[in-house]
Amino acid sequence: MPVYIDISRCIGCRSCEVACQRVHAGSGHINVHFVGDLASFPIFCHQCEEAGCVMACFSGALRKDEEKRTVFDAEKCTGCDLCRLACPFGVIWTDKIAHKCDLCQGREQPVCVTTCPANALSTNFQQASRRARSRAACIAASGGGR
Repeated sequence: MPVYIDISRCIGCRSCEVACQRVHAGSGHINVHFVGDLASFPIFCHQCEEAGCVMACFSGALRKDEEKRTVFDAEKCTGCDLCRLACPFGVIWTDKIAHKCDLCQGREQPVCVTTCPANALSTNFQQASRRARSRAACIAASGGGR
């Protein structure tokens, strides 16, 4: 269950960050980044099928579970930073041990998705895809795609 982002909807309120920190005892796994005054967007684990972080983790702290999610075992983490270097999205960060999104395992939906007041986050691929196609069509119709 990956989380999809509609960057055009993100209002930079950081509600997703706060909710994630609350659920994970102060150690949140999502960060909202800002591009000047132009845009804001949350970054977190993309749950890659061929996860570079898992392949780089020699201690077994990162692995794929039965449901093909990338899971993290903090007790096995050596703090070597190889997972951080292997992640193409830069969404693993370390301070002695790695931090990465776990999609709020055990919950029906990740808390960031249910908390976002702008509905910028979704676990529904069809909905995210429909929004992206609609936005692209609007841009093309307005001549912005030239």
